[in-house]
Formats: sequence, C-alpha cells, structure tokens
Amino acid sequence: MLKRGQDLIAAGDLASGRLMLTHVAEAGVAEASFILAGTFDAAVLANLRVVGVQPDPAKARAWYARAAEQGSIEAKQRLQQSALR
Repeated sequence: MLKRGQDLIAAGDLASGRLMLTHVAEAGVAEASFILAGTFDAAVLANLRVVGVQPDPAKARAWYARAAEQGSIEAKQRLQQSALR
C-alpha cells in the first residue's frame, strides 16, 4: 500500500494517494507518515507541481510530528527547519 500511495501521488492523484498512505501511517509506518505530511506541505506540493491543491501547514506539521514519533529522522529535521511551526 505504501508503494501504491507513492505511485498515486506521483501520478497527481493526491486524494487516493493520501487515502492509501493514511492506512499505512496509522499502522505505524514512519515513511508513510512522512510522505503523507509532504502532501500537505507547501514546499513539497510546489515540487510535485500539482494544480488546485492547497497546502495545509497544520496537517503537515501533525503528520511530520507523527512520523518523528514513529522514528523518522527526516521528519524531525523537517519540523526543526520548517516554517510549519
């Protein structure tokens, strides 16, 4: 499901990708939480070049925090350097 979620996001289907990733993230997979956070992060969305999707800093921060709790070093770094606070 993690790979499928990533593939959906890469194809521009954020809604379906988020759904897949949410299931995996809620099962405790830090990578899924981190990727899911990125779908709400303005900087990541800009890199994905998606159209019509608004960033949500609060959701991004919450998912990055969850990923950090699950052991993601990248998420901890993103929280420290980010304007999501």
